[in-house]
Amino acid sequence: MTETKIIKLSANENCYGCSPKALLAIEKNYKNVHLYPDLVPLELKKQLALKFCVNPENVVIGAGSVKIIDGIIQTFVKQGEEVLTFEKSFVAYGQLSELYGHKCRFAPLTDWRCEPANLLPFINNNTRVIFLANPNNPTGTIIKHNDLKFLLDNIPENILVALDEAYAEYVFDSEFPSAINLQKTYKNLIVLRSFSKIYGLAGLRIGYAILNETYAEKLSKTQIPYSLNYLAANTALAALNDESFVKNSAKLNHEESKKLVKALKESGYNTIESQSNFIYLWFDTDEKKDIVYNLLLKNGIAICDLKVFGQSQSLRIGVGTSEVNNSIISILSVI
Repeated sequence: MTETKIIKLSANENCYGCSPKALLAIEKNYKNVHLYPDLVPLELKKQLALKFCVNPENVVIGAGSVKIIDGIIQTFVKQGEEVLTFEKSFVAYGQLSELYGHKCRFAPLTDWRCEPANLLPFINNNTRVIFLANPNNPTGTIIKHNDLKFLLDNIPENILVALDEAYAEYVFDSEFPSAINLQKTYKNLIVLRSFSKIYGLAGLRIGYAILNETYAEKLSKTQIPYSLNYLAANTALAALNDESFVKNSAKLNHEESKKLVKALKESGYNTIESQSNFIYLWFDTDEKKDIVYNLLLKNGIAICDLKVFGQSQSLRIGVGTSEVNNSIISILSVI
């Protein structure tokens, strides 16, 4: 009996794989995996600093952006202090806060958007870090430049704002913040990026932060020496230099995302335009959600039931290739 091959659209991976240059780097370096990597990936720090016109001292690299999120909470949130974020956002912010015994407050969304003004009533003397996913995962909406600047202008400087831009390279909205430029003015702004999404290196676990030098020095102490493995460091360097792969992935994703959203809306589904490589669907009941989830799974397409992240009545569908997306449209048009 032949098993049905499952197409995985549940984890927001790049359906086009990774850069050919990244694969060549793996082939070139895999025979050296018996060697330790550098204590700190200095060359990658240098190249990221050049790319974003900052100093290497402003860059902290970790084994995935979640490890850096973990480090931010460990380093900067003390006993009795709190974390603030939005409901229906990346689950790790609340989970890691709870892990370290810190209270995490959740501000409401407005029309599925993380509206910075909604955070202000939740800020108190104990607030230490605000986590913002931009684009937001799972809704795919963005915080715009002026709205982010409004927040930074209206909170105390001792409150850190960790802006999680894991999907930034997919964004096509011209009002998306120029966050790294803002970071040069606002010392309490931390910008997080990842090689897991558009670069297609999720399996190698590479993330980084750009932040004030003083904070970077403190955050670096939470990153375990040798934590970025030998293949990851060398492959990230190669991927970083393949801008055409990134641009092409973003272009194809934009076209396919628009097609998928349009078709789903025409079929009567509740969804919105996404600035990322996934689409958010919400339902009146869990039963209706389960019908969609199970029908796609029956046809070999695995998507994310957001119930696992504490969000009922909603699904997240990764944007796949044109062929896969056409299959989704065909399958879901008959319900």
